Amino acid sequence: MGNGVEPRHDAHMHPDEPDGANVDPGGDRDPSGALLRPMTTAQRRAFQVLSSTTAPVWLAMILFPRARATARLVRLATPLYAALGVAYTALLARAMVTGDGELPRFDDPDSLRAGLMNPDAFLAGWTHYLVFDLYVGRHIWATALDRGRSDRIPLLLTWMTGPLGLTLHLARNAVDAVRDRRSGC
Repeated sequence: MGNGVEPRHDAHMHPDEPDGANVDPGGDRDPSGALLRPMTTAQRRAFQVLSSTTAPVWLAMILFPRARATARLVRLATPLYAALGVAYTALLARAMVTGDGELPRFDDPDSLRAGLMNPDAFLAGWTHYLVFDLYVGRHIWATALDRGRSDRIPLLLTWMTGPLGLTLHLARNAVDAVRDRRSGC
């Protein structure tokens, strides 16, 4: 630099913070400034198990949408929704016990963010995403089959980004509906 003072390059500096602004290397902080509790090995394993439970169904719907095995797997996934619902409830209850014992205020975004800083609450939220995204994916898959098409891209996007895939699917349905009306179907 022109003043002869080199900027500090500390391994613990956040890249978006000005020189000298240190960020704790152990993780983020919640809105009150409290340090984010890292996940235990068991919680990390639970994250991996939860994430892997829905993957076979997604892969079958995306890669082999018309296969009989896919239809069977999708039907067999119904108990998976229930199992994930039980896991969600248990994780939410555990978050209440391991947290401060209070539910976050749903009218306060900072309270919600702070609530999800608890690893068990995060796992409950992740389970919520997994269940609802798969349910939406199942709807997209079934609708596409009923219409004689494959919605691989909307399914992939729903798996990875949720609402983006659903939006693409709904837009495609709207375009098909306009086309069908114009053709007299």
